[in-house]
Amino acid sequence: MDQYLNFEAEDFVWDPFFRQWVLAPTRESDAAWTQWLAENPQILPVTRQARQVVLALRTNEPALSASEIDSIVKNTVARIQQTGQEPDTRTLPRRPFYKAVWFRFAASVALLIVAGWFVMHSKLNEQLPAIGTLGTGPAQEQTQPQQIKKTNATAHPMIVRLSDGSQITLSPSSSITYPVRFTDSKREVVLNGYAFFEISKDPDRPFFVYANELITKVLGTSFTINAFESSHQVTVEVKTGRVSVFTKAGAGLQAKAGKREQEGVVLSPNQKIIFERDDVRMVKTLVEKPEIIVSKSQVPHFEFEDTPASQAIASIGKAYGIDIIFDEELLNGCPVTAMLDNQPLHEKLSIICKAIEANYEIIDGQIVIHSRGCRN
Repeated sequence: MDQYLNFEAEDFVWDPFFRQWVLAPTRESDAAWTQWLAENPQILPVTRQARQVVLALRTNEPALSASEIDSIVKNTVARIQQTGQEPDTRTLPRRPFYKAVWFRFAASVALLIVAGWFVMHSKLNEQLPAIGTLGTGPAQEQTQPQQIKKTNATAHPMIVRLSDGSQITLSPSSSITYPVRFTDSKREVVLNGYAFFEISKDPDRPFFVYANELITKVLGTSFTINAFESSHQVTVEVKTGRVSVFTKAGAGLQAKAGKREQEGVVLSPNQKIIFERDDVRMVKTLVEKPEIIVSKSQVPHFEFEDTPASQAIASIGKAYGIDIIFDEELLNGCPVTAMLDNQPLHEKLSIICKAIEANYEIIDGQIVIHSRGCRN
């Protein structure tokens, strides 16, 4: 569809594929135009003018006379001047555009009318909402950067690269809204759905993700957000680095957005927040399958032979970046012999706890081991 990049508004008015999309869109044509316009946002103003013209001239009755055309144009101009509103397409007589000799003349006149209306109004009807205007989101600026909305209508993950070098892996049926370029002191995007974020570090410009009721603030890290509009939960899972999560309704939101230090509920690697939307409640816990976060060269061998349980547990906690709370003095006398290199975290802990007659639970994103000591 690159041939449309050089089209003017009048070219779109006469284009059969564009007219079909405006007047009788199919699933395929709507997906094609939506994707193309998302990739070429600079052409949006032109297509919106052309769309208004096509809708205004949608007709299905015999050809109009010159006097009827003149009357329609005068009435349309009068309504625009009096109300500042778009022409009501339902009041226009309907004629088959492909049979009417007058159509090109009327289209040219309507194009001028619609162009004038766009000059009079600073915001287009179908323009994506600027992030700065979203409810309890960040404060509105006088000049908002142009926004792009990417929607993944495929069955596979979609890579979205931002102007600051950050990368977003957008899952199917998900969408992300972001500026063409980050020009403010804050980098801000809006997510609907599921996405994995890899954010470029920029301490002077923190990164904010608005996802339903939650706001996630980062400086440079990787994390996942699951925030479908239809879901009862919103989750944020951290892979590397640290993020701060708070609700849009939280007190002092504007102050939080402007500070450089982390605020709200802070998440570290392998931790996640579950926000229950119905109960307006946040629960901090661990991800389902925690991963080792240290570099390969620093990964210890989880092979223990008569190793004090306290030492084995500390080694595991350090490798996964998770705080494991236990009575060190009590477990120093509990030896552990096991080979745990290939087991996931929870299985490692279960094996150790069974060996020392202990148990563990997850509390507030930490692991707490309960033990009364062991019998040697």
